[in-house]
Amino acid sequence: MAKILEGKIALVTGGARGVGCEVVRRLAREGADVAFLYGTSEAAARETEKEAGALGVRAKGYHANLENPETLPDVAKAVLADFGRIDILVNCAGIFTVGMIGDIAFPDYERAMNVNLDSVYYLTSEVSKTMQPGSRIINISSTLAERAGGAAIAVYNATKAGVSSLARSWAHDLGARGILVNAIQPGHINTDMNPDTTDYHHEMVKRIPLARYAEPAEIAGVVAFLAGPDAAYITGATINVDGGLNG
Repeated sequence: MAKILEGKIALVTGGARGVGCEVVRRLAREGADVAFLYGTSEAAARETEKEAGALGVRAKGYHANLENPETLPDVAKAVLADFGRIDILVNCAGIFTVGMIGDIAFPDYERAMNVNLDSVYYLTSEVSKTMQPGSRIINISSTLAERAGGAAIAVYNATKAGVSSLARSWAHDLGARGILVNAIQPGHINTDMNPDTTDYHHEMVKRIPLARYAEPAEIAGVVAFLAGPDAAYITGATINVDGGLNG
């Protein structure tokens, strides 16, 4: 059976853990060579390299500090020097910041903006310069880009609204070059940072029509679809993957 991404080269941020790691695995299973960025999880990054490489593709992790997004163009240049080109960029890394207006410290606000939003801008600005027609940019946003969801998460919501807006706008910027840009807006995902075993989870699932959290592989599957040939006429879209929560 043909692999839909065979011969493609992908770059994934946050690829050592959680959803990003599952995206790396899925793209590798579909035949893509995968570079990925990681922060503090070096041991996990080395394991991700081994798992992806065992699928018969090239996989390499690169340390990057998303809190200093102005350094990311140099990281992108290192990836390009090693892999030759980037066909698929998945902006997946992010942090969750909590704080009421007037209480959240400015350094926490600034860190959230740097990691969640500014890193997407700096990295994509560099990578897109050399992308060829048919390339894909996929931003991992959140359903909270479209709704408040509750108190004390305004900063996180603002960053994700920006991530989705960048995708919609970049679709116009890059459409003439044949580059497709989309955003995926997950709801609650069962990861080590947001497990489906907490009291919060048991209350939240009552509001989700499918009555469960998503698994990381379900987000990765949508990434693979948007990166593949069946999505050749989809750009500027925001796709909710939330079990019906935003319906």
